[in-house]
Order: sequence, then C-alpha cells, then structure tokens
Amino acid sequence: MEKLLTRRNTIVFVCVLVLWRLYLSAALQLHPDEAYYWLWSRYLDVGYFDHPPFVAYFIWLTTLLSKSELWVRLSATIVSVLVSGLIWQLAMQLYRSVKIAAGSVVLFNVYPQTMLGLVVITPDIPVLLFWSLSIYIFWQIIRTQKTWLWLALGVTFGLALLSKYTAVLMAPCFLIYLLLTDDRRWLKTIYPYLSLGIGLLCFLPVVIWNSNHDWISFAFQLKNGLGAQGYSLEKVAEYVGGQLLVTGPVVWFVGIYAAAVGIYRRDKETVLLLSTALPVILFFGLSSLKKAAGPNWPAFAYFAFCILVTQFCLAEYSRLRRTVWSVAVVSSLILSAVVTLHARFNLIPLERYSKEMAAADATNWFYGWRELGAELKKYPGREFAITPSHQLSAEIVYYTDANIVAQTALITRPSQFNMWRSEKDSGRTDGLYVWTAADYIGPDGAYFASASRSNSLQIFRDGVPTRTYYIVSGQKDLTPPFHGS
Repeated sequence: MEKLLTRRNTIVFVCVLVLWRLYLSAALQLHPDEAYYWLWSRYLDVGYFDHPPFVAYFIWLTTLLSKSELWVRLSATIVSVLVSGLIWQLAMQLYRSVKIAAGSVVLFNVYPQTMLGLVVITPDIPVLLFWSLSIYIFWQIIRTQKTWLWLALGVTFGLALLSKYTAVLMAPCFLIYLLLTDDRRWLKTIYPYLSLGIGLLCFLPVVIWNSNHDWISFAFQLKNGLGAQGYSLEKVAEYVGGQLLVTGPVVWFVGIYAAAVGIYRRDKETVLLLSTALPVILFFGLSSLKKAAGPNWPAFAYFAFCILVTQFCLAEYSRLRRTVWSVAVVSSLILSAVVTLHARFNLIPLERYSKEMAAADATNWFYGWRELGAELKKYPGREFAITPSHQLSAEIVYYTDANIVAQTALITRPSQFNMWRSEKDSGRTDGLYVWTAADYIGPDGAYFASASRSNSLQIFRDGVPTRTYYIVSGQKDLTPPFHGS
C-alpha cells in the first residue's frame, strides 16, 4: 500500500472522500445538536450558554446564501481539507518524507471521526482548525526561531478558546514540550507569556459575557465535564471504547503503543507530537473516572496522533509495522464506510435482530425532523411550540422555516433558550405542546389554559418505527412555566 502514498494519489483520495462528505452533508437532515447551533447563528453573540461563539460564526458565514443542510455544514468539510493540508505541511517539515506526509493525511481522512464527525457541525470543527494551526505555528517558532510568530500563536490560541473551552489544554501541552527540550530557553523570554496574554485577550469578550450572566457558561461546562459523579472504571472503559470508534481500533492501539515507546525518545519531532496529543487523551481519560466523557471531547488531539502513528509504522523498514499500518488504515476505512453508508442508506438491518436496537440506532437522529416540521405546519394559527428539549425546539424552528417559535419548558435541562427573550410577553396565545414518550414533562394543563386538539406522529425509517411525537394544540396560560426563544 505504501507505494500508493504519493502527493497526487493523496490529493485524489482526499477529493473523493470530500465529495462523499459533501453528499452526506446535503442528504442527511440536521442532527439535533446541529439545529441548536444553527439557531445560535440566527442570534449572534459573543457568548452562549453551552460553548464559546465560533461555531455560530462558522454557520452564519456559510449560510449567507442558503440555510440548507449542506450550507449549514459546509465549514466542517472546508476545515477537514484545511487540516489535511496542515498535516501534510507539518509532516513534511518534521520528517521530510512524502510517504509519511501522505500516510498521515490518509489516516486522518479515514478516521470515522473525520468521515462522519466532520460532516456534523459542532464546536469541535472550529477548535480542530485553530488547534491544528496553533501546533503548526508553534513548530515554525521552533524551526525558524522567529519571535513574531509568538504573536500569531497567541491569536490562534485565542481563536481556539473562542471555539471550545477545552482548548485551554493547549497551554500546558506546549509547556510540556518546552520543558522536555532545550527550547525551554524560550521560557526565559517574554514571548511565550506575551503569546498567552494575546490569547487571553482574544478570549476576554467571552469572560465579560459570562460575568454579565452570572458565569453561567463556565459553571455549566465545569459541571458537565467534571460533575460530581462517583468514581468508576466502567466510565473509563466507555471512554476508551469511544476512542476506538472515533479513530478505529487498530489505529488507536497502535498510536498508544507508539506514544508509550516515544516517551523514551528525546528528538523534538516526537516530543512535539506526544506533547500535543497524549496529554489531551490522558486528561479526558482521567476525568472519565468521575464523569462520563464524550467520545468527541479529545477529538483535536488526533491531529498530531495520525502523524505519530504513520511515522512509527513507516519511518523505518519493517514489514510488520508496514503491515500494521495498512491494516489500521483499511480497518478504519471499512468502519467509516459502514457507519456513513448506514447513516445514509440504513445499511445494517438492526430490526432483524431487535426492534429496540433499531429504535436506539444513533443515526436515526438524522431523520424525521422534516416530517415533524411538515406535520406542525398543519396546525394553522399556531405560532409557538413548547417542548422538553432545546434540541427539539431548534429542530422545529429550522424545519418549519421559523414559522413556529419554539420554546423550552422551565423544568428541562437549562440551555441557551434560558438566555433568550421569554415569549410569554409577546402576545402569542395559540401554540403547540410537542414531546415524546422518552421525555414527557407533564400534562398539557401545565402549559395551556385549554387544549383543543391532540394528535401523534410516528416517525419511520425504511418502514421501521423509530420514535413517536405527541402534539397538543391549545391556548397558552397567562403565566406558563417555560422559557422562550
């Protein structure tokens, strides 16, 4: 396989996968998280309840001409191409090998995380871009000793912080590199601290926004990431299982082994890759002892990870290592193909094994929202909807073309809806109460003074029922217990 690792073949391979991801972007309905972030982009701000603002800015920029699913997600595909270019450039500078550069790009693009995860637009998209760009700039500092690049690094660090709070891990990662190499002499200069200050200055609007909103976003993320749950190795096992899925099981185990071997090396190239990948993976692994960690949380660590794995397997002639690398690539590609084909064409007939498994299929979340929107439009004169979920509310706004203003019930999980204007003062009185059996939040009498019509909508995927929506039409109470958008 390594004979195929040329610049031309890599470009062709990446282009084919990009076209596939663009097709998925256009064909799949918005995931609930995507609809939520899309709604943010309609109300641009410097801060939001859940995350910093850059995901909203990315979506706003790509939806200037159209708000279709493809355009909502377009920045995700653009970022995958830009990050592929950064991987190529960095690998070439580190190892001066087309084979290693091409292999690293190929490996990154066959990650399931890239094949499907970089179709879905989330805060992981902008943070991956600015994290990767920061590593590249940091290496230019080490390679060229140009002091002005520290200023550029401060800007990209700040942009990463404006994308996702966990980008703060960049600072200790770079510090680890400096402490482990003779480049620690930079710590005796003003430049690293100036770079850190620039990054924090870029992040200052988010701090001010939080200070004006009772630090609500910081508090939410601290609780979400390090919540007071009991210690459990089971959650660590779940975290590891998630990492096996986002990269591919062979890739992940080879990468961890390569990292373990690389710890004893002191060449700057290996130290750079280890210090910008392993601490992030370990940090979330340790935090998962107490709080279940999402499989996507350390996603940005796999920028350096793919170069680490490829260099370990292909740098020296070893038939075993080359075979392992080929198996890793092929296994990840197969896993990615199965996941994405199933997401689009329901490839795996789960209903043959269990109706419960078919209904619980995570890819079902890419379906049913357009049908729900069409159903809700059949209720004339209904201007708002109350739901138990910020994600469901956002889907309703998107798939009814904002003809129905969605609201979330007060007793549900807090979200950005809590920050927006309450509809109880808008004069709207006729609305809908929409929920599923899984998130029932009380009788309609708690939300409407009177109910005039009730109905249900069952969502099917290839003839298999996946979920049912219950819809009540009524008139709003004078003081309903909900927040509006």
